[in-house]
Amino acid sequence: MKKTAVIILFLIVSYISLAQGVFKTILSADRVIEGESFRVQYVVQDASVISNFISPEFRQFRLISGPDIYMGELSNLGNLKQSKNFVFTLVALKPGRFIIPGATINIDGKIIKSKDLILDVISKESNSKGFEKESLSDYFLRPGEDVQQKIKENLFLKVLLDKKSCFVGEPVLATFKLYSRLESKSDIVKNPGFYGFSVYDMVNLTDKVLTVEKINGKPFDVHTVRKVQLYPLRAGIFIIESMEVKNKVEFSRSLVNKKTEQEISEGILNSKKKIINSGTEVFESETNTPPVTIKVKPVSEKNKPPDYHGAVGSFSISAAIAKNEFYKNEEGLLEIKIRGSGNFIQLNAPTIQWPQGIEGFEPTLNDSLNKYQSPLTGQRVFLYPFVADSTGQFSIPAVDFSFFNPVNGSFNTVSTKPVSLTINEKIKISSPVSEVKKVRKNSNPQVVLLICSLIILFGGIFIYLIFLTYRKAEVVIIPDKIQNVNVTEDVLSSAAIHVNADDKDFYTSLQKGIWKFMTNRFKISGSEMNKSYLFTQMLKAGLSESIINETAEILFHCENGIYTNASPGIDKKTILLKSGEVLKQINQSLL
Repeated sequence: MKKTAVIILFLIVSYISLAQGVFKTILSADRVIEGESFRVQYVVQDASVISNFISPEFRQFRLISGPDIYMGELSNLGNLKQSKNFVFTLVALKPGRFIIPGATINIDGKIIKSKDLILDVISKESNSKGFEKESLSDYFLRPGEDVQQKIKENLFLKVLLDKKSCFVGEPVLATFKLYSRLESKSDIVKNPGFYGFSVYDMVNLTDKVLTVEKINGKPFDVHTVRKVQLYPLRAGIFIIESMEVKNKVEFSRSLVNKKTEQEISEGILNSKKKIINSGTEVFESETNTPPVTIKVKPVSEKNKPPDYHGAVGSFSISAAIAKNEFYKNEEGLLEIKIRGSGNFIQLNAPTIQWPQGIEGFEPTLNDSLNKYQSPLTGQRVFLYPFVADSTGQFSIPAVDFSFFNPVNGSFNTVSTKPVSLTINEKIKISSPVSEVKKVRKNSNPQVVLLICSLIILFGGIFIYLIFLTYRKAEVVIIPDKIQNVNVTEDVLSSAAIHVNADDKDFYTSLQKGIWKFMTNRFKISGSEMNKSYLFTQMLKAGLSESIINETAEILFHCENGIYTNASPGIDKKTILLKSGEVLKQINQSLL
């Protein structure tokens, strides 16, 4: 019994250790030459909250630049797992063996110090005698060295697939990476075609995802150019075409050990050859990924449920209504929620068998998906409006949902519980006239006249308020309590957004306003204007997870309204007011 408890304790401690973020020190080379530059990186991986980075003192070296900060991927939106890379460029001042001290940082509320590393610095004299020449930077071009071969070995593209065979609807994760040890400027001149697949982007070039990987003992800067989830639409053999990149690589013919840097763009690299510095040369080259073949297998026809419509993954389903009692001809909403992981972007609305006496309508949908996981995880909600033209007790039958699970190669069917509801006759509201009649029996004429006057007065006020409400429905303005923190000006870009405008125009205006607010509050611009970087900055600023998730949901509604024809599942007035309220919370949290 005691042995079992020890094992359980060990497993718990191991799990907690694995769940914590990692902080490590990385050197661009184990040996450098006196007077030449090199790079030190402090890398955080798989952390929820990163704060209070403290760099060490580099007493034996001269600091050239840093820290330059690069963001990694958010691996889980719900937990906001992230990576961050702090880069310093240093120059070795004298030969010897030196300690590169670790840095400290707060990861998930815990202070962690990265490991110290040893660096050997070689004197220029020793280097000139040919000692340890292999430690020279690849920026140096030796006499007689084959330039194109050197570029080929130190600058290349890779496409990485998590699988090359899958079922229809099962995702394939494709990652395009550029590996480099050279001083280079790269231009993506051709993106691959994904014919036969639905594409869901996870990482793009603008996300600036940079890591370090060792290949054959040499560290490479690795830039994630693109990362996508591919959902096959039909069975067959499909080819992911090549990604093509043109490069300009700078070399020096002097004995140098310069830290190399890379610049990656898409379609904007100047093709004109340049000599950047005296003693340097620029060479052009091309690199590409090989075409990759993916075999897509059909879903088995054996035991296929009659209601199967292409869902692949693992799911659950539930049904609910906000209340169980309605009046005759009152509109209600039936919520069907599908949760799990799989090809959410291809899920169709389940069929509802409405009981006689209830009329159902086409549903709207609302997604809450984590694009940083493959397959997609989260939920898709279908909202079905309905009305009843008769009274009584009703039951909406259970809704079945069938899917194919590629893990065990079998079909599964899950079902909701039946939903019961009651439809009542609408209660009659007494009119002002009937109230007057009641008073008349027990009052004198003067009292009756006074009451009638008051009824007319308050009736007029009531009608006027309805008129104002109607006017506000045409143009929704954020309430004054939000205006006083100047959120309205940032969000709306003008006095108001017309909610009765075209969906695309409305969501475009709202999205621009939100990004204007975010750029002002978090001081971000240019390529930093992407959701991954924004969420990281919000987290760094101490904003709660609920506010970040609500922001992500609002931005998703905007993108859905701009780029798709799908109904967002929430009316524009509601999302506008919700946007103002969320931004008000952000503004107050940052004060």
